[in-house]
Amino acid sequence: MSSICYILFLTAVTFVMNAHADDHILADIKDIRPHQVKVEGFRLNSEQTVDIEAVGFRRSRRMKTMFTRAWILDAHSREVVWQLRDAEVLRKSRYFVEFEDRVTLPAGEYEVYYSSYPVFYGEDWKGLIDKIFEGIFDANSGGELHHAYKREWDRFKIVIKGKGRRFEVEQMSELRRVFTQDAFVNLTGLGDDANERRSFELKKDLDVFVYALGESRDDGTFDYGWIINLESRKKVWKFNLQDSEHAGGAKKNREIRQTLFLPKGKYLASVVTDDSHSAGDWNEAPPNDPFFWGLTIKPAEPSQRRFVVERDNAEVQQKKALLQFTRLGNDEYRSKYFVCKKDVDVHIYAIGEGEHREMFDYAWILDSKTHERVWAMNYRNTEHAGGGEKNRLFDGIVHLQRGDYVLCFVTDDSHSYWEWNTAPPYDRENWGVTVYAVGDQDKASEVFDFQAVEKRAVVAQIIDVHDDDRERESFVINHDREVDVYAIGEGSGGRMHDYGWIEDAETRDVVWEMTFRKTQHAGGSKKNRMVNDRIFLSKGRYILFYETDDSHSCEEWNADPPYDQKGWGITLYQVEN
Repeated sequence: MSSICYILFLTAVTFVMNAHADDHILADIKDIRPHQVKVEGFRLNSEQTVDIEAVGFRRSRRMKTMFTRAWILDAHSREVVWQLRDAEVLRKSRYFVEFEDRVTLPAGEYEVYYSSYPVFYGEDWKGLIDKIFEGIFDANSGGELHHAYKREWDRFKIVIKGKGRRFEVEQMSELRRVFTQDAFVNLTGLGDDANERRSFELKKDLDVFVYALGESRDDGTFDYGWIINLESRKKVWKFNLQDSEHAGGAKKNREIRQTLFLPKGKYLASVVTDDSHSAGDWNEAPPNDPFFWGLTIKPAEPSQRRFVVERDNAEVQQKKALLQFTRLGNDEYRSKYFVCKKDVDVHIYAIGEGEHREMFDYAWILDSKTHERVWAMNYRNTEHAGGGEKNRLFDGIVHLQRGDYVLCFVTDDSHSYWEWNTAPPYDRENWGVTVYAVGDQDKASEVFDFQAVEKRAVVAQIIDVHDDDRERESFVINHDREVDVYAIGEGSGGRMHDYGWIEDAETRDVVWEMTFRKTQHAGGSKKNRMVNDRIFLSKGRYILFYETDDSHSCEEWNADPPYDQKGWGITLYQVEN
């Protein structure tokens, strides 16, 4: 063989060997900077055992903290099939840990992640961890950990070797399409302050697979999704803490994998995120599947995809409101009388303010005859409305019996549509309450009367009373009869401060008086007291009185007002047959 042929032979062999060696590198992630997540992918055509080499920043056994982590996801199932914390330790130094491991994987596609966000697995020492983390990654700290990390970050890596195809970063979307190819809702990879929705129609009853990742803690759920039946307006599924599992990374990362039965019909899927910790910018360790932060829905059986029709969101018309108070500002009180001509369900959508199990801006419905609350927006029946933690949302169905009602909404002196003192809710325009019909909207006029005025006959009335006031009104009873007394005032310590009474105009005897023992809580502050009484009055002339002290009245409340602010005072009604 000539020297030229020999050289050509060696060159060819070297090329083939190098190409073969490159084929064996399935993932090679290096050069990890602070607050970074890197990802690569690969495909295995057959089951095999792959070799893994990795180097991570030190793990503190005392605090069970790992400052870097790595893992492998199955691209089809989105399940973690391997993670660095379970790997074999090859050697340790003061700041670094070297790993070697082998794992057998079936044929398929896989994603490899490396994250430089710390994860704390022990008790709640988060404040201490934050300080340590700052010492590592804050260039101004000058700390030893920071210099060690910066000096050696080129050593951080994960290398996977085996026989298969390697995907580069720009090809990763191809891998993720493996999971989403049958999806009819794919609201994923969401950043901060997102508010996304997708509508769809099921042509038959169907089992669907719901895959959702979001942010939830004991004190609230902040990045989450839900599904509404557009016919009934009922929420048929919702992301929450109780039904979710840890999604890897920070404790607040939660995920749901659920097969859900949905009847034939039209639906709307929605996802919202707050102003921090999302696929756009994690403020703690990201979940194991960071690119699917959000909501994915697809048929449980791919062959059933033909029974799903995706709808344009513009086709989903917002139901016409029957009654609405929205865009409310500070210190507002709104109320509206209406009549239900028969028993009916209504859809109520209300956004207000609540904190520490107490509501400050909220809605309620009163029975106009008994003055009792038949529904109220409270902390327990509301959920986080996005933005600041105190934004609360009620979105549900309320049953009303035939009768006369008053819808009310009140706001306090801060945090409202015109002046937020923390982040506003996602749907800020609807700060207040909206009532919709359930079912056929065209028949709503047959059920509701919102133009009606209250028809109860008033015998005598003193309302809208201010501070330091004493008012009187004379009235006549033409024949012996019963009357209903409805009064709201201020009382505490067993005595009344704002109250009413009735005197006989001839004898000036007190025939009825509003005492503390006769009253019950009227909503709002504990000192708001209410009486709803039925009394007998003989034929004759009478005087109705109401007296207030120097504070807490319709003029200016110094504590939370009662549910029925307009009723502050006293009213006598005729008893209806």
